[in-house]
Amino acid sequence: MSNLGINFTAWPEMLAWPYLMLQGWLPYKDIAIAHNPLLLLDLAIFYKLFGVGIIQLKIYTWILIAINAYLVYFVSNKFWNKKVAVISSVLYLLLTIVYEGNGLWFDLALTPFAILLYYFLRQKNYLWSGIIFMLGFLTKQTFIYFLLPVAVEIVLSTKYKVQSIKKNLLGSGIIFGFFAAVLYLLGILDDYYKWAVEFGILYLPNNEGQISLPNLRQFVFAMSPFFVAVISTKYLVLSFMVAGIAGVYPRWELFHFQPALPFLAIAIATFLLDKKFKRILKYIPFVLLLLFLAIGIKRQVGTTTRFYEEDVQAVGSLITNTEAQITSLYVINYWDNLYALTNTTPPKPLIPYIPWYLDYNNNLDLILNNLKTEMPKVIVIGKREKTNSNLYDFVDKYYSCTFVEKEVELCSKN
Repeated sequence: MSNLGINFTAWPEMLAWPYLMLQGWLPYKDIAIAHNPLLLLDLAIFYKLFGVGIIQLKIYTWILIAINAYLVYFVSNKFWNKKVAVISSVLYLLLTIVYEGNGLWFDLALTPFAILLYYFLRQKNYLWSGIIFMLGFLTKQTFIYFLLPVAVEIVLSTKYKVQSIKKNLLGSGIIFGFFAAVLYLLGILDDYYKWAVEFGILYLPNNEGQISLPNLRQFVFAMSPFFVAVISTKYLVLSFMVAGIAGVYPRWELFHFQPALPFLAIAIATFLLDKKFKRILKYIPFVLLLLFLAIGIKRQVGTTTRFYEEDVQAVGSLITNTEAQITSLYVINYWDNLYALTNTTPPKPLIPYIPWYLDYNNNLDLILNNLKTEMPKVIVIGKREKTNSNLYDFVDKYYSCTFVEKEVELCSKN
């Protein structure tokens, strides 16, 4: 969609982490990752088949969005009708653009699991709903909020509640048991618990640097279509919307709304086509919806690929086009996608140079010690912070640095 005039967000982790996994690095042990690994594993397989790069990341993202749109159509057609299905799928695509979905992040990857979970719950197939729930959770921990619609559906619409709960737990248990066994065999079960549970669940949501709340204008803009959708939403669709929105906290970003969008699209479509609402009652919400979509899409119009701007390309070219073959690199306060873009590797373990990672468990000291031991050939530095002076003192002592783009320095070992 970036080639069609919609900005694309190429999150650096979506290149760096699967790339390093293809180099034989183990998640959690060799890479500090706060999220669950299913998306990263799937990306690594995709990159193994088609190569690692920005184009491949875009193609993967657009395929995923297309799958999501088809699933919205399929489910809407199954439980409503073809008109609802067509409008819902088109609305989903438009809402995906408005809510910054043109870029792969874990929330977008949760969307197909949310839709399939809804489908199997409506079908009262609780074994498969348990399987899908656990696959969603193993993609990102915030999928835990979708226990709400699972509980709502089982409690309100099932006569045989105990048997349904057992089937649901069995489906989830099978997937999680297999997952835990794989981690154990790889020898990274403790590392997974440290980063995905202790750090990702218990520490990160309460970290001051991670908490980012919206101002009133941002809140009203993002939530306004949901207020309209509630008018005609049934309890199950509503519970799915609530679960999808819950993952927005504590770090407010529009792309975190992605798991809620299929149900928002369905709710709006059913409202527009519901004959019990008089036409005049639909005009104002319909006009407001068009205005919302127009404003939201206008914000996303462009051809920019975020995190792959000219400065990133320039730095990458300098590293790859140098006469001396560079295989070892470290990135300070800049984008980790450079490892994949330059076919280099950092010292192990890779701890993202992000405040909440650095503040956790003296990780900054670990980074400095690793640099002293490994001494990578090149270090790339973004804007130098006033803090972390020991790290910069080390670089200035053993490396020669020159500015290549804006405030970006390329430092070569003396």
